[in-house]
Amino acid sequence: MRITKPISTLFTLLFLLVVCSTSYAQITPKNVPMSTPISAYKLNNDVAVITLSIDMEPEWYTYANDPGGMGKPTKFSGTLADGTQLTPIYPKGIEKPDAFDPSIMINAYMSGTLLYMLVPTGEAVFPVALRLDLLLCHPTKCIPVRRDFSFGEVGLDINTLPLAKDQAWWPEFIKLSHTGSEYAESSKPAAETTKSGDVRWNFTPKYLQPGLEVAGLLSAILMGLLAGLILNIMPCVLPVVSLKLSALLNSSATNNEADRIGSFREHNIFFALGIIAFFMVLAIVLGATGEAWGALFQKQWLVLIIAAIVFTLSLSLFGLFHLPVIDLKFGVESKSPRIQAFFTGNLTTLLATPCSGPFLGGVLSWALVQGPLVIVAVFISIGIGMASPYLLMVIWPGLSRFLPKSGPWIEYVEKAVAFFLVGTAFYLVSLALGGESSRILAPLWAILIAGWLWGRTRSAKPTTKWFVRMWAIALVFILMAWTTPSTVDETLWEEFNPAELSQRIGKEKLFVDFTADWCPTCKVLEATVLTDENIARWKKEYGLAFIKVDMTERDLEAEALLRALGSMSIPTAALFAPGEDSRSPLVLRDLFTESQLENILKSWEK
Repeated sequence: MRITKPISTLFTLLFLLVVCSTSYAQITPKNVPMSTPISAYKLNNDVAVITLSIDMEPEWYTYANDPGGMGKPTKFSGTLADGTQLTPIYPKGIEKPDAFDPSIMINAYMSGTLLYMLVPTGEAVFPVALRLDLLLCHPTKCIPVRRDFSFGEVGLDINTLPLAKDQAWWPEFIKLSHTGSEYAESSKPAAETTKSGDVRWNFTPKYLQPGLEVAGLLSAILMGLLAGLILNIMPCVLPVVSLKLSALLNSSATNNEADRIGSFREHNIFFALGIIAFFMVLAIVLGATGEAWGALFQKQWLVLIIAAIVFTLSLSLFGLFHLPVIDLKFGVESKSPRIQAFFTGNLTTLLATPCSGPFLGGVLSWALVQGPLVIVAVFISIGIGMASPYLLMVIWPGLSRFLPKSGPWIEYVEKAVAFFLVGTAFYLVSLALGGESSRILAPLWAILIAGWLWGRTRSAKPTTKWFVRMWAIALVFILMAWTTPSTVDETLWEEFNPAELSQRIGKEKLFVDFTADWCPTCKVLEATVLTDENIARWKKEYGLAFIKVDMTERDLEAEALLRALGSMSIPTAALFAPGEDSRSPLVLRDLFTESQLENILKSWEK
């Protein structure tokens, strides 16, 4: 009975999660304070124009297609009956302070704004499938809305439509069609500077591995499953490996075989649910705010709270107190094992989110500009992928027999986990307070370990005692040396300046790299590919300028450039060739190798 009940609980909760996410996605388009009347007009004998009016109740607005400082861009798309994709024409939007952060200027569409779509005449044109995707906002709340329309009947004759030139919006349309339509797209510069000094980027990015780009919901879900699985072996797994180890050993500590298997299975069910539930929360937060993956770690207060939680967990493992919800001490039976497993899954997922691995960048860039239902579905698939090792152990709980049994040695594992959590807490504090604090925190962590080892070996044999103590002292000096700043050639990297970059694009060879102190994958790239030696060599051999875009703290101009390059996560890098190809930079997502970058640069020389 105990074995089957957790399985039924798993599927019941998964069903409820999907229903809740579907409800969240489907409630918003209904009963919203907005209507969207559609009309069509004859432009000439070859082209018709469809107009969609965004009519909203007072005080409501939506973000423009170019939202400016922040916000989800309004998207209007169309497909002919033969599958041909249409190009929309968007108005500029009205510049105003954002209702949620008046210090940020945005471009908004107010009630009555018209969006346009040019439709060529011919066979298999009508009906035209249209889609509107936007974030409808009020000073107190925002509602994501997606609506699908079908306009026109088979064989519709555009000669029966009213003339576009007789409409009140004709002067505005003429102006827009000469500056923002598909016919003027090729003449757009890579960047434009507004009157307020902001830079608007106009790119048609290419990707290093176009086959890994997401083309639809099915490929997004499949790649999301794989990306989630790979997250388990990314650098971010190191701070949370101790949590996973502690939880697994605790769940298999029961001596009775049936109880052990039941506890092991139950733990993995609720640990997996904790992972999936956290990804659902991420889907709602990132989908509503338009922020990039990992942006949670740009908030200093949140990082410090997480550090405090992790440090508290470590102190409980040292036996200072018992925690009511998550207590990782070995051999201590939790009063609420399901809740403990669930919240441990939440915490491990939160600590893993700064990482972006293979496949994830393409999945996120596609998903986060879709509607709520799609975003939630894709994020659930990533969560299931990350939880798949634990779901596997639910299906085959006999795998628990491969875990070591409890014994006197378990105390040392417990303390190792405790020190690992202290190190994780110190690492998070260094992210929040700045890298310089690691010069104090890292040696302090080593001193704490050395002090504990010194005391534990007091009654050991002299040889063992001094061997352990010498290693403890060596660890302190190693970390002091490791955190001592190395000599860095400051001339290798240039700081990101939007106005200056916009002037240089098309004139120089540029490598623009997005990074952050909280991004371990970025640090791996810097240590293996973007080393000082490689950068100095590439600057000399290929005349390449290297520009670093630091996203450790939130930077709206950096986020705008990242979105323009079709990305919603870091690490991301872009290579700009001089000349006409500058509007189509080559974007490198997630991880890339030295040889890949070298081959690209060599191809430019041919």
